Amino acid sequence: MNKQEALFSYLSSQLSLDKEIAQQIEGFFTFVQFEAGKEIIRMGAKTDSMYLVLKGLVRAFYIDENGSEITKCFAKENEWFGFYSYLSDEPSPFFVETLEKTEAAVIKTASIRTLCQKMPALAQNVSDLVNQAYLQTDKKAYNFASKEAKERYIDFARENPEIIRRAKQEHIASYLGITPSSLSRLKREIKL
Repeated sequence: MNKQEALFSYLSSQLSLDKEIAQQIEGFFTFVQFEAGKEIIRMGAKTDSMYLVLKGLVRAFYIDENGSEITKCFAKENEWFGFYSYLSDEPSPFFVETLEKTEAAVIKTASIRTLCQKMPALAQNVSDLVNQAYLQTDKKAYNFASKEAKERYIDFARENPEIIRRAKQEHIASYLGITPSSLSRLKREIKL
C-alpha cells in the first residue's frame, strides 16, 4: 500500500469518514520520510503540524532535572504525534524522535482547525483523538501512582506487544519509570 492509499484508508476506516470527505481532507496532507534516529520535534521549539505515522515508530521524551531522558509516549502505524501544537501555541515540552525509519502524513494545525469548522464530523473525530491521548496520559499517571513496576510492565506489554518488540529496552524502561537492568530482570521473571 502506498502512502496515499494508507492515508485514505486511515481517514475512511479509522476515522469513519465517508469517501468524499476523506478525499477532501487528504489534499491537506503532505508526506515525509525520516531515517531512524531523526529528531522531528525539538523540545522548546514551536511546531505547527501534526503527524500521522504511516510506517515506523517514534517516541516523545523530555529531559528531567538529572539530565535523564524520560519517554512520555510512543506512536506507531495509524497513531498521531504532535498534538501539542494543536492544543497550545507554546513551545513543545518534548522532543520527538524516530526509533525506526518512519513515513508520516503531515497536516498543519491551522488546516485542521479550518477543516473542523467546515466539517462537524471531522471536528468530533479530532476531539475524540485528543481525548484518547489525554486518557492515555491520565492512565499512565494512575498506573505510576497505584501500581508496582512489575504490574506496569505487564500492562504495557499486554497492551503494546509491538512496541515491546520494536523499541529499545532503555526507552521502554524510561517510559515505565525503571532502569534498563530492572526491566531485564522483570522480563526474565515474567514470560508473556
